[in-house]
Amino acid sequence: MKYSVIGVAAACWLTACSPTIQVRSDYDRGADFRGYRTYAVVSAPGANPDPVMGSQLMQKRITQALENEMNARGYKESQQPDLLIRFETDARNLQQIQSMNTGPMWGWWWGNNNNVSSRNYEENRLIISLLDARTKEMVWQGWAKGELNARKKNRDELIRETVARVMEEYPHRAGFDNSAAISDRK
Repeated sequence: MKYSVIGVAAACWLTACSPTIQVRSDYDRGADFRGYRTYAVVSAPGANPDPVMGSQLMQKRITQALENEMNARGYKESQQPDLLIRFETDARNLQQIQSMNTGPMWGWWWGNNNNVSSRNYEENRLIISLLDARTKEMVWQGWAKGELNARKKNRDELIRETVARVMEEYPHRAGFDNSAAISDRK
């Protein structure tokens, strides 16, 4: 029994330390998404301060993943697009502190045994913005934050999965307006 409790506690601790990616989105409720059929991926203004996520290799991966997602939704790439897709990345260093109280081990006179561990990690953000090409107004924005630069995972796969998860929040297909589907989810 004692070992099963320790095993469950260890599993919970490992799960708490595992990297998670949080995805969110927002959109302009007045935008008419039915008019959008074409797109172009454009560079975001300003330099990217993140040396890894902002590298040319990562920028190329993100661009390719965005093109794949938009093409799968029926949008066509164009030199005169209806939508401009802009993305940016950034990073910050964080520390996670985990405390696990294992309870009194030798009776009340010894007090509680408390294990504390800390982990330094880098949190990255990928922000994808869709702008109306005519007005230059943002109509949709989605973002992911978490350990997007995980060393243990294939970076191509990681970027594809992250972009796909963000774009799941964009339910529109070329020429259709799914605003009701968005408001049902919020």
